[in-house]
Amino acid sequence: MGMTQPGSNTEVLTEAECWKYLRSSYIGRLAVINGTAPEIFPVNIVTAEEALYFRTAPGTKLRSLLAGAAVALETDGLNAYSTEVWSVVVKGIPEPVEDGVLPLELADPDREPWEPGLKEHLVRIDPTEVTGRRFAVHTRTRWWPPLDFSSDWT
Repeated sequence: MGMTQPGSNTEVLTEAECWKYLRSSYIGRLAVINGTAPEIFPVNIVTAEEALYFRTAPGTKLRSLLAGAAVALETDGLNAYSTEVWSVVVKGIPEPVEDGVLPLELADPDREPWEPGLKEHLVRIDPTEVTGRRFAVHTRTRWWPPLDFSSDWT
């Protein structure tokens, strides 16, 4: 286990713990620089060979990735009882994956992108930094929104 930050209940995750969470994740938020502006995109991810992979179509995201600037990807989750949350951030350099150079782990048919359409470009993020945090949350009533918003509007 990692160190706890002074004055907080936040636990800093080890890199091994971060990879455990990354392997259990299937969606993340990819931050890129588009010209001079930051952009964030949801992507379906898979881990293999201590790297992150995702598919994308031509457009702003791919153009930004091919520019060669560093990117950040964040994924998070909570335990089954909603009493503990975690967040992992991977910073790294994106690169296109050549046709036919596919790690075996990526052949899983359950790891297809959620959004329909042709996503013909496979991108790999080689991490330069992997960090994460985990902490217990207060009771759900303090931060969890009501399940039925309609009752609040009448």
